[in-house]
Amino acid sequence: MPVSSALSTALSGIRTTQQQLGVTSANIANAKSTGYSRQTISSTAQVANSRVYGVEANQVTREINLLVQKQWRTSQANSAYADTRVTALSALDSYWGAPNSSSSLNSIYGDFSTTLQKLATTPNDTATQGSAVSAAQNLVSRLNQLSGDVQSLRQEAESNIANAVSRVNALLSTIADLDKQVVAVGAGGTNSTSALQDKRDAAIDELSEYMDIHVTDQPGGGIAISLTDGTQLYDDVAVTLSFDQQGVVDASRVYSTEDSQRSLGTIRISSGPGSGVDLFKSGSIRSGKIAAYKELRDETLVNAQAQLDTIAATLSKATSTRQASGTAVGDATTAGYTLDISGLTEGNTLKVEYTDASGAKGAITFVAYKGGTAPGNGFTPEPGDTVVGIDLTSATDVGAQIANALNAATGGSDFSGSVSTSGSTSTVSLSATTVPASHGSITSVVGEISSGEQDGYQAYPLFVDGSTGKAYTGLTNGTDTITGLAARISVNPKVVADPSLTVKYGSDTLSGDGTRPQAILDALDSRVYSYSASIGIGSATTPFKGTFEGLLSQVVNTQGALVEDAQNVADGQSVVTSNLKERYDNSRSVDLDTELMALIQLQTSYSANARVLSVAQELMDTLMNTFK
Repeated sequence: MPVSSALSTALSGIRTTQQQLGVTSANIANAKSTGYSRQTISSTAQVANSRVYGVEANQVTREINLLVQKQWRTSQANSAYADTRVTALSALDSYWGAPNSSSSLNSIYGDFSTTLQKLATTPNDTATQGSAVSAAQNLVSRLNQLSGDVQSLRQEAESNIANAVSRVNALLSTIADLDKQVVAVGAGGTNSTSALQDKRDAAIDELSEYMDIHVTDQPGGGIAISLTDGTQLYDDVAVTLSFDQQGVVDASRVYSTEDSQRSLGTIRISSGPGSGVDLFKSGSIRSGKIAAYKELRDETLVNAQAQLDTIAATLSKATSTRQASGTAVGDATTAGYTLDISGLTEGNTLKVEYTDASGAKGAITFVAYKGGTAPGNGFTPEPGDTVVGIDLTSATDVGAQIANALNAATGGSDFSGSVSTSGSTSTVSLSATTVPASHGSITSVVGEISSGEQDGYQAYPLFVDGSTGKAYTGLTNGTDTITGLAARISVNPKVVADPSLTVKYGSDTLSGDGTRPQAILDALDSRVYSYSASIGIGSATTPFKGTFEGLLSQVVNTQGALVEDAQNVADGQSVVTSNLKERYDNSRSVDLDTELMALIQLQTSYSANARVLSVAQELMDTLMNTFK
């Protein structure tokens, strides 16, 4: 090999070794730097015409396990989703209070129940009457407060979505800038892009906390980012997201895929690829913080509000409506029932069980309404329940409307009905002819009918909807107003002004008559209701049934179980994410022992190449001295 070739080869070796030394020294210096990935640089022999004439350094690369990185980002999105839910649900659970806490809804209801028991035994004690009203006020005040707490959490979720969208836009912009730099610098050949890639990865890692993303490598060192459903977020151009945040969130505010019915914010791609796409409507965001915030705002906390509203509705209905059973009547040609329907108002129900001419049994639940659209089968939570509206504004009286519906259901004309009024008492009479050998019959008539403060019945409107001043019945001007009832429920101002109404159900009620408070206690502790599956308890086919107290306990237990399940999911996901994070960090971490060994090897290589230069120099000097 000519001396000049030896010089050239040794110089290339020194240059390559210097570059490798630079990479190694960078690794040692950044051994503890957050987000730094170990760099390596390999070398390749320079070959021309089958002859090696030197060595050259390749481009600097990072030591990183890309498969583990991908798995960790997916797991991190799931962990962020689970942790976000746990945080909100734990806050909600703390609002409810521990079962034995004096501020818990169970305890406050217990105080109210205890006061009613005392009032039932000492009805003429004015102090106890006042205590009963105060206990009732404490109960509704706690419901009002809990409803406000739930809506505060929904408001917080709405704000958090807005903040998350702002951060996502900033991260996508940063990623786009860094990605362009990576491609530009990488096009220079041996120029290192590792530091830029580390910065880009850090931004992508943070992005994965907010949403479930998929990263794809592109030619030239670039990347593309999409949601796991394929919606593109970045591919040379970053999208910009928008969120139309609503200023005030209350129980009436809902999310809907129909913009005309939506009163909460949604995320859209406002510019870039896919502009105009509604990411909430398409269900594109499936994990991460944003998915958790949306689920809390639109499902979990909506269910919590529905549970509170159902508690408030049951509290109002159980105390303000009387359960009336029909009285059997008949003569030589007809048999049926009469029922006192005094006070019948919209939302009240009458259930009629019957047998048709063939002997088949049936039942219809009649719901009173005041004009407009008649209630349908969905008015009651019972599956397969047949509901028929009876229009209180119709010229046809209630009895005739019921009879017409029974005849239509049986395909005959056996049934008849009418209403009679005597003073303040209205009575419906329902009957079936007994003359034909084969005929239909009425087997039972029961009603749930509203009562006033002093109309002779034990039930009375102790708890009312603050917006109407009336007890909740299920319908107000043709609409179910249960949503937000927990925030509006209050103690009847008339009862607050005159606590004796907790005892006096008529003008002639004796001072020692404890019938009314005992009847209220019985209604709350014994009357069984069926509850809609929309509150997150029971199902459409098997609705939860229970007393008011049973509903209260079930809701508290459901909330506790929800938090426990969420915590278990979060804990399990945390273990997976932590393990993947450890593997991810280990795959790119710097081991100082390894780097020091490499440093020794590079030192030896550098010395060897320097020795070659020295020998070549000596040979050149000898050659020059020969010709002097």
